[in-house]
Amino acid sequence: MSLLAATFRRVSISSRISGSLQIKTWFRRQLFKASRPATSALPASPSPHSQQYTTTSHDPDIIRNCNAEKFCQYTSGRWLWDEQCQLARRHVKFNLPGLLQVSAQAIGARSCVKIEKLPEGNFSKVFLISMDDGRELIAKLPNPNAGRPHLTTASEAATMDYVRNVLGIPAPRVYGWSCSTDNPVGAEYILMERSGGVELGKVWDDMAWEERLEIVRTLVGFEKAFVSASFPMYGSLYYAKDLPSPSPRQFLNSASLSGEREAFVVGPTTNRAFFDQGRDSVEVNRGPWPSINDLVHSRAERELTCIEKLSSYPGQQGLFSGPTQYRPTKALKLEALRNYLKVATQILPNDVSLSKPTLWHSDLHTDNIFVDPSQPTRILNIIDWQAVNIFPLFLQARHPSLIEFEGPLPEGLKPPTLPDNFDDMGEEEQHQAKSLRAAQSLYKLYEILMLRQCPEIARALHFRETLPGQITGLASSIFSDGEPILLGMLIRLQDEWATHVGSYIACPLSFTPEDKAQQQRLEASWSEGVELMHEVLTEIGAYQGWDGWVNHNNYPIYKERLARYRENFLNRYAKTEEERSQWMQAWPFQDKTNTPASS
Repeated sequence: MSLLAATFRRVSISSRISGSLQIKTWFRRQLFKASRPATSALPASPSPHSQQYTTTSHDPDIIRNCNAEKFCQYTSGRWLWDEQCQLARRHVKFNLPGLLQVSAQAIGARSCVKIEKLPEGNFSKVFLISMDDGRELIAKLPNPNAGRPHLTTASEAATMDYVRNVLGIPAPRVYGWSCSTDNPVGAEYILMERSGGVELGKVWDDMAWEERLEIVRTLVGFEKAFVSASFPMYGSLYYAKDLPSPSPRQFLNSASLSGEREAFVVGPTTNRAFFDQGRDSVEVNRGPWPSINDLVHSRAERELTCIEKLSSYPGQQGLFSGPTQYRPTKALKLEALRNYLKVATQILPNDVSLSKPTLWHSDLHTDNIFVDPSQPTRILNIIDWQAVNIFPLFLQARHPSLIEFEGPLPEGLKPPTLPDNFDDMGEEEQHQAKSLRAAQSLYKLYEILMLRQCPEIARALHFRETLPGQITGLASSIFSDGEPILLGMLIRLQDEWATHVGSYIACPLSFTPEDKAQQQRLEASWSEGVELMHEVLTEIGAYQGWDGWVNHNNYPIYKERLARYRENFLNRYAKTEEERSQWMQAWPFQDKTNTPASS
């Protein structure tokens, strides 16, 4: 079969797991780790999601007149549960006079005349600072939840320099940074140029289909540049001076083209999978890794360590642990991972180019891309390089977020078409059908462009949807969820071992008929919990993976709605007082009590 045919012969997720669209959506999210939900799923209206804090005057007056504490706090929304914990993870204490001082010095200005706190993302404070001579810059301060101190900032600064000056990809110019708190600011920071133009999201909906295709062509060129770069290890990118005594094998051959010509090295990873949901609290191997075998074992060992040492499993995608429901256990999670480790290196791609260490921006949505408003197909800047890391190509490659869409993925070689009953549809339905066809066409053309210009990425995308690729992807999430699905895949791998690995290697898995029957029962019970969670979220008006965030305007609305729905849920599903108590304990949308995980 040709590579073109193989690329478009999609391996249907339904052939890997049973269940509804919601379960398949969960599974795809676990594999590709979508950075954020679709806009249409957000539990908030499109109204401004941030309270702005702006102060205008010269340095001494800025300091005297502003509410500096608001600059330190998270102010872009609220949480309906665990709010104090969420706010603490996003509170950055810093010295405002010091920030103004280093900002002016970084570009040779006399003083700052204005500072504006911009809408916050999840991991950083961002300020627009204006100088007395009219120039502006962006100051970015990482939140505590952004990753490891020192490493997160050091890697982001080096990565922006590398992609801008070595790969030729438009990233913000860095004026200065500090990966220490021992500075006038009292916090880590990066000072960078303000991106010109406008966010692509502001013009995307008004762009012609051909213009959108031109944007996609440009992104394919950038991704080709990512793959063309050569790295000696897996991890994250740094300047050599920011790591203690890096070994010769960590150094890149290329050098920065900036004035200081700093040497680049590969160091510990900033990949958030090693820090999110409590993983930052355990000591595990975070790289750098010299081989793909070392890396895949470290990912699994990280999950094993978290399961053994932490008391709960955050990030579950189902409503579990109610009466007669699926109940996640330490034993089952450990069983799934230990069986995975028996085959982890044997199911890696035979094509070594798919395992090459690759730098990749995994969050290319329309708010991270700035374009020329008068020529919107011209990309001026790509932002948000925090936690960008160097991992195997087959774990990095993904479709850009801006071409993801809600609906069935296009299959086969034929162009997407309108439904057979299109002429019988109403005007609104016809509009939706046309929009879906346009989105599917752009998605397919991305794959065709990738296949022609960078076939390694096309092969990597294809491998990710094979059974070995899905197993490898899902195994890194088992601390949180998915152990029945992983066990089912491993059982299928055992049955199809000769097809996926080869008959010349003995299969180390030994699932019995009893094991298979038990796995099917567990998966069915687990699937019911995922379906129930989807039902709950749909009625609340939230999205899968919701952590309780809402904008300020919607806070009282959702607080009342959540309380009302919880009571309705209990009345519907609890048949006795004992069941009511069990459901109340299992209810996920409430302050966590750190109840011990089941063994």
